[in-house]
Parts: sequence; structure tokens; C-alpha cells
Amino acid sequence: MRRERAFLALFVAITLSGCAASSSPDPTAIKGKFDIGGRSLYLECSGTGSPTVVMDAGLGDTHTVWKGVAPAVSKLARTCTYDRAGLGSSDAAPKPRSSTDVVADLHTLLKAAKIPGPYVLVGHSFGGISVRLFASTYPTDVAGIVLVDPTPTDFVDGECAIVDAALCTLLRQGWDPSKNPDGLDIVKSAQEIAAAGPLPGVPLVVLAATGHQQAAITDPGIERQIQEFWQQAEAKLAASVPGGTVEVVSSGHAIQTLHPEAVISALTSVIAAAQATP
Repeated sequence: MRRERAFLALFVAITLSGCAASSSPDPTAIKGKFDIGGRSLYLECSGTGSPTVVMDAGLGDTHTVWKGVAPAVSKLARTCTYDRAGLGSSDAAPKPRSSTDVVADLHTLLKAAKIPGPYVLVGHSFGGISVRLFASTYPTDVAGIVLVDPTPTDFVDGECAIVDAALCTLLRQGWDPSKNPDGLDIVKSAQEIAAAGPLPGVPLVVLAATGHQQAAITDPGIERQIQEFWQQAEAKLAASVPGGTVEVVSSGHAIQTLHPEAVISALTSVIAAAQATP
């Protein structure tokens, strides 16, 4: 009986030990708000390994849009997502804002959370403008870039050249800072990145979607022309960096939620290239 009890105790100890190991939290994980000077931003990080991947969502989106991408990428390198000011769990900030404000916030957040570079920056849609400005502002901190159907910097002139005057006016109204949850001046942000200079010569992949619908545009022909304009701008952007590539993905605008495997694949190659760079 004593030997049976000893064996049972050993079995339970081993079982509990195994359960504890399998359910133990990631010791490197971060999940919470960090003060950036009178207000706080929400940040989540998991995984280990350099360079650290930092993801910025599209207009009005929170860190949750990366839930189909971040867990897989965190197995390759430390991966962080966050909420911009006024979105999700982050505190609000004075409006209107622009990408200059977004970049300042993100740079301060990474320092406050003690997340050192170098970084592989990931930006979707409008987030693509902000991460480009970050890369141009802090080039030595950046090891790679993945842009997910990024907004062209000349989208105002480009789209208005395709549509008639009435529709152009309607589109411009939609670009007003008061019309989006971020309170972001998209036109000013595009001007900021256009004036910021070239991107650093780091591994770059631009993912271009084949579908980019806008509520104000109902004519399929006009929609196709605008999509062609976006794809041409994305190809030009990729070509602006030596070795940069553009990959066309059969997807709607939100590639990271519709086809997360495409973003994971792009990040896998960029991370590997960044790690191989001396």
C-alpha cells in the first residue's frame, strides 16, 4: 500500500508538473498600458528574438486586427502590437492629429516599455504611412518593413484625377479628420511622409490587394481604375528601395484578416533577411 501511494504521489506530481509547464505564461510577454507623458498607450508583446516586429493598424483599427498574424510571427521574433491614441485601450489625445504625432507616440511608447530596436515595422493602409514616416525619422532603428496595402502618399491627387469633381468633393469630405475615429488628418500625414525623404535601405515587402472598395464609389470601372492606381503606387514604392518587392494578393483591402498567411509569409522572409544582415 505504501509503495502504491508513493507511486500515485509521483504520478500526480509529474502530471501536475507537466500541466504547469504547458499552461505557464510567456515570461517575455507584455500586456498593458504605458505612460508616454501624461497619457498612456496600450501595448502587447510576446515571443523572443531580434529584430522586434512592431505592427501598426489601419485607420480606426486596434491591435486586434493582427490576431491572425502576431501569434505565428512571435515564434520567429519578438512581436508587438498596440492601440493608437483614442483607440481600444489607449488614452485619447488632442485632435486633429497626423502621422508625426503617431510616430512620436510610438517611439516614446517603445522606450517606455523598454522595447529596444532594431525593428521590423508593419503597417496596414494608413498605418503604412505612419510606419514609413517612422522609418524615415529613425532609419538606424529599422531593420525591415512590411507594408500591407499601404495608402499611397499621393492618393488625393491620384483618386481625384480618376473621378469627377462631385465625387472628388465627396471623397475629400471623407478624408476630413472629424470623419475618422483617430481624428487623423490623412492629407497632412501623406504630405509629411512625402517630405520626409527616402526609406532606409532595409528589406522591404509591399503587399498589394486586388480589391479596394470605397463606399462612395459604386461604378465598377471607376473602382478598377482606382485599384490600378493603388497597385502602381505600391509597385513604385517597392522599387524605391533596392531589393524591395511587391506581391499582389488576391484579397480585399484588409489582407491581414482575410489572408493572414500572406502577411506571415512576407514577415518570415523580411525577418530572415534582417537577421542575415551584418
